[in-house]
Formats: sequence, C-alpha cells, structure tokens
Amino acid sequence: MQTFDSMELLRELFEEYKEWYFSVAEEDGVLPRSISGIDADGKQFIYLLDGLTLQTMARNKYLRFVLDARRSVVYAYGGLALRGDSDLGEIEEVLDVVAASAERYITGHWKVMRGEDGGITSLMPMGVREGDDLEKQSSTWFLAGAIRFTDAEKLKYGALWDEAKPEVLFHDRNSEG
Repeated sequence: MQTFDSMELLRELFEEYKEWYFSVAEEDGVLPRSISGIDADGKQFIYLLDGLTLQTMARNKYLRFVLDARRSVVYAYGGLALRGDSDLGEIEEVLDVVAASAERYITGHWKVMRGEDGGITSLMPMGVREGDDLEKQSSTWFLAGAIRFTDAEKLKYGALWDEAKPEVLFHDRNSEG
C-alpha cells in the first residue's frame, strides 16, 4: 500500500521533472532522454541517456538494473517521442514524462511546437493522468515486477553503470543547498 509520504514524493518528483524539461527546452532547445531515481533516504540521481547505445529491451533492463542498484523507491523518466499516423504522413513530437513507484504512476504528455528555425517555441499540454495499473502503461514498469539478471548481465550492466557514473548527477534531497 502506498503511503501518503511516498505519493507526495511521487507528485513532487513529477512536477520537478516536468519543470526541468520545460526549462531545458526553453534554455537549450533540447529534450534529452533521462531517468532519475530517489531512494528511501532521499538520495537522488539524474542520468542523461542520449549517449546510451543499447537496443530498447536491453536499455530498459539496464535502467531497471540502475534503479535497483541505487535502491530507488520512485523514479522519473522522460524524453522526446514521435507519434503519428504513417498512413496520413502525420508525425508529431511529444515530450513524455512519467514518475512512478512500484505501485503508482503519474504520466504527462506535451506536444512540441517548433518555430521556422526548428527551435522549440512551446510545449502544449496533451494531458496528465495517474493510476495504479502499471502493466498497462509501458513507461511505468521500471520498478514493478520481479526482474532477474543473469551473471553476465550483472557484469555487463555493472560495468556500464560504473562507466556512466562520472557523468551522472547525484544529489541528497535531505541536505540544504
């Protein structure tokens, strides 16, 4: 059962991550793929994933490995997605942001609007929802369910994580400043 404090942390993380993406879009004109996890002691990491070259399934399993290694109780995941109808030739860019625990999620989507120069001019809201049906939400499963890692995967993912750590931001949410 989700406690009030963990649901509050989930909402707080979602809002922070959403605001971070809006800020990065405005200041830098980019929407990087990233993940952030927070453990029960308030220790947080933020990991920019654009340089990660793993195939989708291996990347997702690796991200679960990182969340497990950091003992994350909630996480946020976001990035740019392409959506559309290939028959109509309509494709739109969408910013997807999700914050989730093993029991609950909050997910939001914003259509990316670009100017003539290709720069991001705004992010138009497409909806925010929350729920507890994690298996029906593809980007919310990172803490749900049992995942087993083979010894080879543990070595591979452990080495990838060790290599990535110098570029990862670590923050203690309980410390001042």
